[in-house]
Amino acid sequence: MSDIKQEVQKVEQKLEEGVVETAKKFKEVFSNVASHLPLANLSRNRQKDTFTIEVDLPGVKKEDINVSVEDNYLIVSAERKMKEEVKEDDYYLMESAFGKYTRSFYLPDDIDRDSIDARYENGRLIITFEKVASKKRRDIAVK
Repeated sequence: MSDIKQEVQKVEQKLEEGVVETAKKFKEVFSNVASHLPLANLSRNRQKDTFTIEVDLPGVKKEDINVSVEDNYLIVSAERKMKEEVKEDDYYLMESAFGKYTRSFYLPDDIDRDSIDARYENGRLIITFEKVASKKRRDIAVK
């Protein structure tokens, strides 16, 4: 009986170790993917029925940013190019991340695609848009 119990304990321990190791690997992969997604904030002005998306793109040049609408998605893509690479005989240094970035944002049908505006200021892409006029909030006077 004790041999069976020991075998069960070994199997349980191996399963637990496998779960922990899988969780560690998943965390590493997810943190690597997340580090390549630009952070974004979404805000809404309820009075004007306007929306703003701010996407952090530090180190990206304005000409390396593309904003487009495809079907019901607003797509932001950008490329941060490598710079300030240091190669010496006894060391190599490059800490900044570079590569292509893409974020997609779902646009409901009541968003006016023609109102979408984008500007780039100090490493931040600011996209504004509003609802279709017929869907905007309006106050009705009581007579």
